[in-house]
Amino acid sequence: MGQFSFMSRKGVVSGNLRLYSDAQTQPIAGLVVIGLEAGPSPKGLTFELLHEGESLFRKTIPPEGSTPGGWIAVHGQLLPNGEADVVGRLLEGRTIVAEAPLRIQIRNAEPLRSQVAESLRRSGAPAVVDGVCDSRDYDYGDPGLRAWFDRPDAMDHINGLLGAGRISETDADRLRAFVTQGFLVMPEIVEPSLIDDLNMALDDVVANGVDGYQEGSSERIHGLHDRYPAVKDLWLYPEILRMLDLIFGQPARPCQSLTYVYGSQQEYHQDTIHLTPFPAGYMCGVWTALEDVQEGAGELRVFPGSHRLDRLYMAGLGLPKVGGEWNGFGEKAVPAWTRMLESGRFPSEAYLPKAGSVLIWHENLMHGGAPRRDQSVSRRSIVGHYFAEGCVAYYDSSGLPGVMRLDPRHS
Repeated sequence: MGQFSFMSRKGVVSGNLRLYSDAQTQPIAGLVVIGLEAGPSPKGLTFELLHEGESLFRKTIPPEGSTPGGWIAVHGQLLPNGEADVVGRLLEGRTIVAEAPLRIQIRNAEPLRSQVAESLRRSGAPAVVDGVCDSRDYDYGDPGLRAWFDRPDAMDHINGLLGAGRISETDADRLRAFVTQGFLVMPEIVEPSLIDDLNMALDDVVANGVDGYQEGSSERIHGLHDRYPAVKDLWLYPEILRMLDLIFGQPARPCQSLTYVYGSQQEYHQDTIHLTPFPAGYMCGVWTALEDVQEGAGELRVFPGSHRLDRLYMAGLGLPKVGGEWNGFGEKAVPAWTRMLESGRFPSEAYLPKAGSVLIWHENLMHGGAPRRDQSVSRRSIVGHYFAEGCVAYYDSSGLPGVMRLDPRHS
């Protein structure tokens, strides 16, 4: 988790300054990441980012310093939707050494965009994140930002949608399960022909060792939606997106995909600390079975109701951001999750779906992979993670910005 890279490094160069952003070519929601490179200088310089003449950010670059591959991220909610012109400057004292204009495209859905913008202003959050995203930048205690499904009147919201004819009785039952249990199940909704295509894609992954995959391992395979059309079709599956839209009350934007041939055997955890939304609640995981899951195959286990537990963030655990080393994380986060589960006496439940079934879970639901008691039995599945358009998406564990892909319904 937490991998980040630009899809394109084409940008604007002015003297010693180079800026580039994916938002140059497509509308970006949430954090708008801008790559920054400043050539070496014998004197200390200041980098400044402006919008409509207003300074959004200033940063000192030490003498002979440079920031190859560095990034900053603008809270897009603080800028209007549509095209926005920002200007990067290098200053020596008050003298402009280099100036690079950059036109970026922003799209955040209302009303969440305005709600987030108001909270950022009230709390004094920085307009621009400088290389590290962190939960301490956001007012998670803001009661006005609490998602409908985390409020006491959540059932009234569902009944209102049902009474207005906006959802079916089946949708209402699924949403009620999401509110009370922290997850919902849509049995066998993916057509068999797509499941066949997905399994053919996994056969190719296994045969060719795609992404370094080794047959029989529990490792996950990243980003197959960029390689196999069938995986992308599932990632953007209309019925999944429709249900996510009902949960978020906003368009759902895909972030990443993870594919498994065998059970993950991952420790029980909350996704909040890894795929982190602001406001809280506006991220969901989606788990699709590509075969009938057998007990003993490292089946997914969930803890109904555990989404009501406290959310854990790196700062609250006293943890630094993770680079390539996860030992410290495991020593603090995993025991904390165990204590929380034990204190609440939450029973675990094995998830043994049929092929084509989809489970959608709340970002704070405790879940994990059971041990693979039978190493010969596969558990083919694909997980997608989705954020609500208009929220801030980031990875608190690594400090990197989250990527929300363009909503295909509005591309």
